[in-house]
Amino acid sequence: MATPVLEKLTNVQDQVVETVSLVKEPITNGVSTVVEFVVGRVPNIPAVPYAERIPTPKELIDNQYKFAKSVIDLNKDIALSVAKAASPITDKILDRKAPAPRKAAAKKQA
Repeated sequence: MATPVLEKLTNVQDQVVETVSLVKEPITNGVSTVVEFVVGRVPNIPAVPYAERIPTPKELIDNQYKFAKSVIDLNKDIALSVAKAASPITDKILDRKAPAPRKAAAKKQA
């Protein structure tokens, strides 16, 4: 059930995501420009010692994304568990009716 507060929150969140997404192209273009400049001025860029032991930027990003996703999923699971435990009070405060048990609902239909 979407409430006016949740709708407003969702709108703000959408605006934040949209605004952040606008920086992708300028940042990518800026980095490309700097890389082209450096490559044009430094013809022989030496390899880093022990380079095979160092992850690539993509490998680091993929690894950190996987970790962050795991933390976010766990955080959601904990938050939902806490919300469920608190529901007897929050349902009363927010004037929510607890859903009827299925067995009782089935008996009423019979």
